[in-house]
Amino acid sequence: MFGRYNFFGDFKMDAQIAPKTWKHATITKSKFWQQVYWAIPFASRMDRYFFREMLAPFAMGVMFFVVVLTGHYFYWAIKSIVGQRAPAKDLLLMVVYLMPQAAALAIPIGMILCTCIVLNRMGREMELMALRANGVSVQRMMMPFVVVAVLVTIGDFFLNDRIVPESNRRANQIIYQLAYINPTPLIESDKFFKVSDELWFYVRLVNYQTNRLEGVLVYQRDPKEWQFPQAIIAQWAQKEHSGNQWILYNGTIYKFNAKGELVAQSPFRRQIINLPPDLPLLINDNRRPHELSTQELRQRIETLDKTGQTSYELQIAYHFKFSVPAATLVMTLWAAPLSIRFSQKGSFAGLFIAILGVFLYQGAMGWAEAIGQRYFLPPFLVAWSQNFIFGVMGLWLLWREK
Repeated sequence: MFGRYNFFGDFKMDAQIAPKTWKHATITKSKFWQQVYWAIPFASRMDRYFFREMLAPFAMGVMFFVVVLTGHYFYWAIKSIVGQRAPAKDLLLMVVYLMPQAAALAIPIGMILCTCIVLNRMGREMELMALRANGVSVQRMMMPFVVVAVLVTIGDFFLNDRIVPESNRRANQIIYQLAYINPTPLIESDKFFKVSDELWFYVRLVNYQTNRLEGVLVYQRDPKEWQFPQAIIAQWAQKEHSGNQWILYNGTIYKFNAKGELVAQSPFRRQIINLPPDLPLLINDNRRPHELSTQELRQRIETLDKTGQTSYELQIAYHFKFSVPAATLVMTLWAAPLSIRFSQKGSFAGLFIAILGVFLYQGAMGWAEAIGQRYFLPPFLVAWSQNFIFGVMGLWLLWREK
C-alpha cells in the first residue's frame, strides 16, 4: 500500500488506489470543510499550525519591549532605593503599575514582529512553497494572521482605555505620596517640579546626606484669580518630618502687582510654606491625555467646548485612542506580504522588516500630528492618516502576491 505524508505530517493515501466512491466522498467533504475553514478562524489544521507558530514570537516580543520601555523606570527606582534611601516597596510597585502602559505600546510591535518572523522562517524552509503547491493562496494563508491581529487590536484597545489610565493614576499617586512624606529622594538637582496648582519649586542642588535642598526658588500664586506669582528665593530648605510643611531659610520674598511690577520685597531668616493636605490626589486633576480613558477625554472635550475653550489637542488624543490599537491590523497587512517576498534573503529579513515598519509608522504618526497641529487639520484625519496610507499599501502588496 502506497501513501505519502502531507505538509503537516498526516499520512494520506494516494488517490489512484482509492475506490471511486471514497474519492467522490472525499471531494464533497473537502468542499464542505473549505467553506468551514473560511468561515471559522483556526478551523483547519493549517490555521492552528500558524497560530502555534505565532505564540512564542509574539510573547517574547511583547515581553522584550515591556522590559525595554520600563527599564529606565526600574533603573531610577533601584538608584533611588540604594543611593537615596527611598522605600523599595513603593518604588517597585510604581514600576509594576507602569507596565500596562508599556504593554499597550509593546503589543502591536509584538504582533508585527511575530508575523514577520513566522512568515520569513516558513518561506526560508519552503513551507510556504509547499502550501502554494497544494493550492493554498497567499490571501488564504494570511487569514489566521488577520484574525489574530483583529483580536490583538481589540485587546490592546481595552488595555489602553480601561487599565492603563487607572494604573498610571496609581503610579502617580505613589510618587506624590512619597513626595508628601519625604520629597528629598524624589527631587533631582537643577530641575523644576510641581508640588500643587499653587506651588512650583526649583532646586539647584539636592544634598541627600543632610536631606537639604540648596538654592530653592518657589513660585506661589492665588488659584482663584490670575496674577503674577509671588516669588520666594531661599539659600536652603527642608521638609518637616512630622507634618506637611516646607521650611525655607535665609531668603527673600518678592511680590508683584497685576502688571508684573515689583511692589515689595522682604527678607526672612525662616519661612514656612504649608503643603496641601490632599497633595497625593492632586495628580488626578492634572492627568495628561494618554492617562485618560475615552469617556473621560470625551467629557473634557465637551466641557471645554461649552466654555468656549479650544479642545483641539484633546480631540486628537481621543482619535489616537482608536487609531493606535488599529495599527496592529494595518501593519500586519503591510508586513506580511513583504516578509513572504523577502523570505529568501536571510533569517534577519523578517526582523529588519518589522523594525523598519515600526520606524516608518511612528515617523508617519509624528509627521501627521505635527502637520495637523500646524495647519489645524481635522483631528480624525490627523490620527488616522498613517493607518490609511499603510493600510492601502498593505492591501496592494497583498493583492500582488500570487
